[in-house]
Amino acid sequence: MTHSNSRWRLLAALPIVLLLGGCGTTVLLDNFNTGAIGASPSQPSTGSSTVSGSAVIAAHPQTPASADHWLRLSRTSATQAGGEYIGSFTQNLTKSKVSVDLVGFVPQSAPIMMTVFFEPKAPLPQIPLMHIDLLPNGNIRVNDSQVVGTFKFDNLVGFFINFDLTGSSPTAEILIRGGGTDASTTIAVPVNAANFGLGRVRIVAPFEGVNAPNGSFLVNDIIAIKPD
Repeated sequence: MTHSNSRWRLLAALPIVLLLGGCGTTVLLDNFNTGAIGASPSQPSTGSSTVSGSAVIAAHPQTPASADHWLRLSRTSATQAGGEYIGSFTQNLTKSKVSVDLVGFVPQSAPIMMTVFFEPKAPLPQIPLMHIDLLPNGNIRVNDSQVVGTFKFDNLVGFFINFDLTGSSPTAEILIRGGGTDASTTIAVPVNAANFGLGRVRIVAPFEGVNAPNGSFLVNDIIAIKPD
Protein backbone atom coordinates (compact mmCIF):
# COMPACT_ATOMS: atom_id res chain seq x y z
CA MET A 1 0.00 0.00 0.00
CA THR A 2 1.33 3.42 -0.89
CA HIS A 3 0.65 6.62 1.01
CA SER A 4 1.27 10.19 -0.05
CA ASN A 5 3.83 12.42 1.62
CA SER A 6 1.11 14.49 3.27
CA ARG A 7 -0.35 11.47 5.02
CA TRP A 8 3.00 10.31 6.35
CA ARG A 9 3.89 13.79 7.61
CA LEU A 10 0.60 13.87 9.49
CA LEU A 11 0.91 10.38 10.89
CA ALA A 12 4.45 11.08 12.06
CA ALA A 13 3.04 13.61 14.51
CA LEU A 14 0.81 11.04 16.21
CA PRO A 15 1.64 8.73 19.10
CA ILE A 16 2.35 5.31 17.69
CA VAL A 17 -0.49 3.72 19.68
CA LEU A 18 -2.95 5.90 17.79
CA LEU A 19 -1.96 4.83 14.28
CA LEU A 20 -5.27 3.39 13.24
CA GLY A 21 -5.83 0.60 10.76
CA GLY A 22 -2.42 -0.97 10.20
CA CYS A 23 -3.34 -4.55 9.27
CA GLY A 24 -6.56 -5.71 7.72
CA THR A 25 -8.57 -5.63 4.51
CA THR A 26 -8.65 -2.32 2.66
CA VAL A 27 -12.22 -1.57 1.54
CA LEU A 28 -11.58 1.97 0.23
CA LEU A 29 -8.37 3.66 -0.89
CA ASP A 30 -8.44 6.96 -2.79
CA ASN A 31 -5.41 9.25 -3.05
CA PHE A 32 -6.30 11.17 -6.28
CA ASN A 33 -2.77 10.98 -7.69
CA THR A 34 -3.72 9.47 -11.06
CA GLY A 35 -5.98 12.35 -12.12
CA ALA A 36 -4.84 15.46 -13.98
CA ILE A 37 -5.15 18.80 -12.21
CA GLY A 38 -8.46 20.40 -13.12
CA ALA A 39 -10.05 17.10 -14.19
CA SER A 40 -12.61 14.93 -12.45
CA PRO A 41 -11.03 12.28 -10.24
CA SER A 42 -10.33 8.78 -11.50
CA GLN A 43 -11.77 5.76 -9.74
CA PRO A 44 -9.98 4.86 -6.49
CA SER A 45 -7.46 2.05 -6.17
CA THR A 46 -9.94 0.14 -4.02
CA GLY A 47 -13.66 0.79 -3.81
CA SER A 48 -15.57 3.22 -6.03
CA SER A 49 -16.40 6.92 -6.04
CA THR A 50 -18.74 9.51 -7.49
CA VAL A 51 -18.53 13.29 -7.51
CA SER A 52 -21.00 16.06 -8.22
CA GLY A 53 -20.98 19.82 -8.32
CA SER A 54 -17.61 21.55 -8.29
CA ALA A 55 -15.19 18.68 -7.55
CA VAL A 56 -11.84 18.54 -9.36
CA ILE A 57 -8.28 17.36 -8.89
CA ALA A 58 -6.02 20.09 -7.48
CA ALA A 59 -2.37 20.62 -6.62
CA HIS A 60 -1.06 20.00 -3.12
CA PRO A 61 -2.25 23.06 -1.12
CA GLN A 62 1.14 23.57 0.57
CA THR A 63 3.53 22.26 -2.09
CA PRO A 64 2.00 22.95 -5.53
CA ALA A 65 4.88 21.35 -7.44
CA SER A 66 4.41 18.05 -5.62
CA ALA A 67 3.13 14.98 -7.47
CA ASP A 68 0.76 14.48 -4.53
CA HIS A 69 -2.62 15.58 -5.91
CA TRP A 70 -5.72 16.41 -3.85
CA LEU A 71 -9.46 16.76 -4.49
CA ARG A 72 -10.88 20.29 -4.26
CA LEU A 73 -14.56 20.69 -3.38
CA SER A 74 -15.96 24.18 -3.89
CA ARG A 75 -19.15 26.10 -3.29
CA THR A 76 -19.65 28.57 -6.12
CA SER A 77 -23.22 29.67 -5.49
CA ALA A 78 -24.83 31.24 -2.44
CA THR A 79 -28.09 29.38 -3.09
CA GLN A 80 -27.00 25.74 -3.36
CA ALA A 81 -24.61 23.17 -1.93
CA GLY A 82 -21.14 22.86 -3.38
CA GLY A 83 -19.04 19.95 -4.55
CA GLU A 84 -19.64 16.48 -3.17
CA TYR A 85 -17.53 13.31 -3.07
CA ILE A 86 -18.83 9.85 -2.21
CA GLY A 87 -16.34 7.03 -1.68
CA SER A 88 -18.04 3.62 -1.41
CA PHE A 89 -16.47 0.57 0.21
CA THR A 90 -16.17 -2.79 -1.48
CA GLN A 91 -18.69 -4.08 1.08
CA ASN A 92 -21.24 -2.72 3.52
CA LEU A 93 -19.87 -3.43 6.99
CA THR A 94 -22.50 -4.52 9.48
CA LYS A 95 -21.58 -5.82 12.94
CA SER A 96 -17.96 -5.03 12.09
CA LYS A 97 -15.03 -2.93 13.14
CA VAL A 98 -13.54 -0.52 10.61
CA SER A 99 -11.11 2.41 10.65
CA VAL A 100 -11.60 5.40 8.35
CA ASP A 101 -8.81 7.95 7.86
CA LEU A 102 -8.53 11.01 5.64
CA VAL A 103 -6.78 14.37 5.42
CA GLY A 104 -8.47 17.74 4.97
CA PHE A 105 -7.26 21.28 4.35
CA VAL A 106 -9.35 24.46 4.70
CA PRO A 107 -7.69 27.63 3.33
CA GLN A 108 -7.73 30.72 5.51
CA SER A 109 -8.72 32.71 2.43
CA ALA A 110 -12.01 30.81 2.10
CA PRO A 111 -13.10 29.34 5.44
CA ILE A 112 -16.23 27.45 4.36
CA MET A 113 -17.58 24.47 6.27
CA MET A 114 -16.27 20.97 5.46
CA THR A 115 -18.67 18.14 6.34
CA VAL A 116 -17.86 14.41 6.42
CA PHE A 117 -20.71 11.87 6.65
CA PHE A 118 -20.25 8.18 7.49
CA GLU A 119 -23.14 6.25 5.94
CA PRO A 120 -24.35 2.85 4.71
CA LYS A 121 -24.10 2.12 1.01
CA ALA A 122 -26.94 3.03 -1.35
CA PRO A 123 -29.66 1.94 -1.94
CA LEU A 124 -30.02 1.43 1.79
CA PRO A 125 -31.71 4.32 3.65
CA GLN A 126 -29.15 7.07 4.08
CA ILE A 127 -29.16 7.15 7.86
CA PRO A 128 -25.72 8.48 8.82
CA LEU A 129 -23.88 6.75 11.61
CA MET A 130 -22.19 10.06 12.33
CA HIS A 131 -21.08 13.28 10.70
CA ILE A 132 -18.30 15.73 11.49
CA ASP A 133 -18.05 19.42 10.57
CA LEU A 134 -14.98 21.59 10.33
CA LEU A 135 -16.69 24.92 11.00
CA PRO A 136 -15.70 28.31 9.56
CA ASN A 137 -14.84 29.51 13.09
CA GLY A 138 -12.23 26.76 13.53
CA ASN A 139 -14.31 24.43 15.70
CA ILE A 140 -14.64 20.68 15.14
CA ARG A 141 -18.25 19.60 15.69
CA VAL A 142 -19.89 16.16 15.82
CA ASN A 143 -23.52 15.55 14.84
CA ASP A 144 -24.39 19.26 14.91
CA SER A 145 -24.39 19.20 18.71
CA GLN A 146 -20.97 18.64 20.27
CA VAL A 147 -17.81 20.72 19.79
CA VAL A 148 -14.92 18.33 20.42
CA GLY A 149 -11.84 20.35 19.41
CA THR A 150 -10.39 22.99 17.10
CA PHE A 151 -8.27 23.12 13.96
CA LYS A 152 -6.19 25.73 12.17
CA PHE A 153 -6.71 26.97 8.65
CA ASP A 154 -3.93 26.42 6.07
CA ASN A 155 -3.01 23.31 8.05
CA LEU A 156 -3.26 19.57 7.37
CA VAL A 157 -6.18 18.15 9.35
CA GLY A 158 -6.10 14.40 9.96
CA PHE A 159 -9.27 12.41 10.66
CA PHE A 160 -8.73 9.03 12.34
CA ILE A 161 -12.01 7.26 13.14
CA ASN A 162 -12.48 3.77 14.59
CA PHE A 163 -15.98 2.31 14.36
CA ASP A 164 -17.01 -0.66 16.49
CA LEU A 165 -20.39 -1.92 15.30
CA THR A 166 -20.00 -5.43 16.70
CA GLY A 167 -22.20 -5.22 19.80
CA SER A 168 -25.45 -3.77 21.04
CA SER A 169 -23.80 -0.42 21.90
CA PRO A 170 -21.97 0.67 18.72
CA THR A 171 -19.38 3.42 19.03
CA ALA A 172 -17.09 5.69 17.03
CA GLU A 173 -13.69 6.57 18.45
CA ILE A 174 -12.63 9.95 17.06
CA LEU A 175 -9.21 11.52 16.77
CA ILE A 176 -8.87 14.68 14.67
CA ARG A 177 -5.58 16.54 14.70
CA GLY A 178 -5.16 19.81 12.82
CA GLY A 179 -2.90 22.28 14.62
CA GLY A 180 -5.45 23.35 17.24
CA THR A 181 -6.90 21.45 20.18
CA ASP A 182 -7.06 17.77 19.24
CA ALA A 183 -10.52 16.24 19.07
CA SER A 184 -10.20 12.97 20.99
CA THR A 185 -13.42 11.35 22.12
CA THR A 186 -15.67 8.32 21.77
CA ILE A 187 -19.34 8.75 20.93
CA ALA A 188 -22.29 6.39 20.74
CA VAL A 189 -23.55 5.49 17.28
CA PRO A 190 -27.36 5.17 17.03
CA VAL A 191 -28.29 1.49 16.85
CA ASN A 192 -30.89 2.09 14.14
CA ALA A 193 -28.15 3.60 11.98
CA ALA A 194 -25.45 1.05 12.85
CA ASN A 195 -27.80 -1.80 11.90
CA PHE A 196 -27.52 -0.69 8.27
CA GLY A 197 -23.72 -0.92 8.45
CA LEU A 198 -20.98 1.45 7.30
CA GLY A 199 -20.35 1.45 3.57
CA ARG A 200 -19.33 4.88 2.36
CA VAL A 201 -17.80 8.24 3.20
CA ARG A 202 -19.54 11.35 1.85
CA ILE A 203 -17.71 14.70 1.91
CA VAL A 204 -19.60 17.83 0.96
CA ALA A 205 -19.38 21.61 0.91
CA PRO A 206 -22.90 22.09 2.29
CA PHE A 207 -25.45 24.81 1.69
CA GLU A 208 -25.32 27.18 4.67
CA GLY A 209 -27.83 29.84 3.67
CA VAL A 210 -27.90 32.66 1.15
CA ASN A 211 -25.39 34.74 3.11
CA ALA A 212 -22.77 31.97 3.24
CA PRO A 213 -19.53 32.80 1.43
CA ASN A 214 -18.23 30.84 -1.52
CA GLY A 215 -14.94 29.02 -1.20
CA SER A 216 -13.14 25.68 -1.36
CA PHE A 217 -11.52 23.03 0.78
CA LEU A 218 -9.36 20.05 -0.16
CA VAL A 219 -9.25 16.37 0.86
CA ASN A 220 -6.81 13.55 0.31
CA ASP A 221 -5.79 10.02 1.29
CA ILE A 222 -9.21 8.57 2.06
CA ILE A 223 -8.78 5.04 3.37
CA ALA A 224 -11.03 2.54 5.15
CA ILE A 225 -9.68 -0.70 6.60
CA LYS A 226 -11.57 -3.62 8.10
CA PRO A 227 -9.34 -5.40 10.64
CA ASP A 228 -8.66 -9.09 9.96
